[in-house]
Amino acid sequence: MRTGLACLSIVSLAVAVSGMMTGCGSASSDGEPRPGSAQPENAADIAGEASEFGGILIPDNATVLDARTEHGGDTLYRIALSTDPEGVNRLLQASNFATPLVKAFQVSETAIAGPPLDTSPSLLRAEDEYRDADGKSVIRIVIVDERDQATRYVHIQLFTT
Repeated sequence: MRTGLACLSIVSLAVAVSGMMTGCGSASSDGEPRPGSAQPENAADIAGEASEFGGILIPDNATVLDARTEHGGDTLYRIALSTDPEGVNRLLQASNFATPLVKAFQVSETAIAGPPLDTSPSLLRAEDEYRDADGKSVIRIVIVDERDQATRYVHIQLFTT
């Protein structure tokens, strides 16, 4: 009888742990991949795809910190870069960004790499709409974290609606 209770307890524990783990690895608000998201072998590959998708030209002096994509009903690309002030200017000019950066006191977007945006001493934000070769609309959001005189963390979101 004791052996039967011990086995029953072990099975019950296993079922409980399995039940608690159901859903692990799904979407989270801290930028973790969601179901339907794809993370290629490296961030440079996905940044290249994102550049084509949203007409973004990443300057040579920028470092891709991370890049992610999600495909479902809509497509979303997120890129995090590190560069200097001149790199930010080159990115916006080469990408034909239609609106200027403006001071933002807080943003709803989260960083996928680099320091958390809520710790930034200065944030700038711009948003525009890009038309791809097929005439489809892509919303482009650029957030610039002005960390110090020389360092800029650039967070880009590109998505269809």
